[in-house]
Amino acid sequence: MNIPASKIITWLLIFFILGIGISSFLLFPLFVVLPFFFLILIVLFFAKRQFLIENIRTIILIFLFFLLGVWRYQISFPVQDENYLGFYNNQKVNFIGKVVKEPEQRDREVELVLGGIKIKEKEIKGKMLVRVPLYSLYERNDLLQISCPLKQPGIIEDFNYDEYLSRYNVYSVCYWPEIKVLERGDFSGIVAKIFWFRNQSKKLIDQYFTEPQDAFLSALLLGFKKQIPEEIRNWFTRTGMTHVLAISGLHISIFSQIIAFFLTGVLLLRRQKVFWPTALIVIFFVILVGVPASAVRAAIMGLGLAWAQKIGRPQVGKKIILYAAAIMLCFNPKLLKLDIGFQLSFLAVLGISFLSPAFNQYFKKIPNFQYFPLRQYLATTLGAQVFVLPLILYYFGDLSLISPLINVLVLFFIPLIMALGLLFIIFGLIHICLAKIFFYPLWLLLTFVILTVKVGAFIPGFSYVIDNFPLSLTIILYFLIVFWLVKIKKQNNEIEEI
Repeated sequence: MNIPASKIITWLLIFFILGIGISSFLLFPLFVVLPFFFLILIVLFFAKRQFLIENIRTIILIFLFFLLGVWRYQISFPVQDENYLGFYNNQKVNFIGKVVKEPEQRDREVELVLGGIKIKEKEIKGKMLVRVPLYSLYERNDLLQISCPLKQPGIIEDFNYDEYLSRYNVYSVCYWPEIKVLERGDFSGIVAKIFWFRNQSKKLIDQYFTEPQDAFLSALLLGFKKQIPEEIRNWFTRTGMTHVLAISGLHISIFSQIIAFFLTGVLLLRRQKVFWPTALIVIFFVILVGVPASAVRAAIMGLGLAWAQKIGRPQVGKKIILYAAAIMLCFNPKLLKLDIGFQLSFLAVLGISFLSPAFNQYFKKIPNFQYFPLRQYLATTLGAQVFVLPLILYYFGDLSLISPLINVLVLFFIPLIMALGLLFIIFGLIHICLAKIFFYPLWLLLTFVILTVKVGAFIPGFSYVIDNFPLSLTIILYFLIVFWLVKIKKQNNEIEEI
């Protein structure tokens, strides 16, 4: 029996990702894999000789893609010679570099990521994280001359900081250096205008909102999640609502689905015509929050799922998610092990794709009101959370039994808050008297969401912290989820046959 071409491509990508995953955790050399491959061939020869003969080329190709994944991960770590920035760690260095990311403001400092680094007119590979005082006036694309001792990131309170930074090719850090601005960033075009709009929006929100509404709205609309006070972050964590604060796959998927539902259910547009307006809104939103890598990959996966819904072929959505993940890992294989955001985004979108239709069937008795698609919200949220829950338990140990209810209460208001927030900003940039029309309803909604999350965080018996959740149990939970998916698929096939 010959395997269809579409399935071959799917299996090639799965084994490419599997090769990256296994080499990420086991770190074995390529030659170790060969005996296992020949062992598999021998087993197939005696167990399924005809299948092996008919598909020997495909099996070899799949194995080569697995090796490609192993090799791609192993070459992602640079050789630390004089041509690479990490070579100069533990030395005081004078260099020139360009700010390649939007500066990230924290509680007491600002983080800059520098690339295009030159030391004594020599181009050096790699990037650097530079921490400067709060309220420092540096922007993306600024060319800076810096003098400081370089350090290698280390372990901070059991957190492997060097691995965390290495996922984006950062192997050196520099704290509070001497800086001279050689050239201000040259911004032009639509992206520059959006970044200007973002900065002005932040100033406007800071001017008229107080904490915690200020920090929450800035995180939701503009991506400034690191400025949220730790206490409020803990409330969102205990209720399973951290995805609202971060631009994740779950966030973009729910956001795009709600936009599509609004366009079809309220504005009565045909389903085939809502994809491009949804895509434009999502792209604008990603640029507005500063084009972080997490938002870009979330948008790719979320829009891939929306495209599949547009053409009415949900199976295509699953393949698009797989293709997107494989392409992103091809460019940066460290994401699979070192980037929790990538893992959660990928699993959340998969959960929505696989489980949202099943939950829609389970919740048939729950109404889908025209302006409040309760069943859709609940199905989408639960689908994502089932897939990410084992990983959240493993990394953070947070288990919230009240999370589905809080999600349903909060997610209905998130698009409304975002819409009112954008209207407040747009009219506020024209004249603040116009913005005041939206200020009070926006403040009330923000306060309602924050209080709902706070109350949910402190209801006894619904929130637990599990220390040292074992990896073995995490794997078992995912096997159970896969078993459940297979069972659902068999039931659907039986219903179709009837």
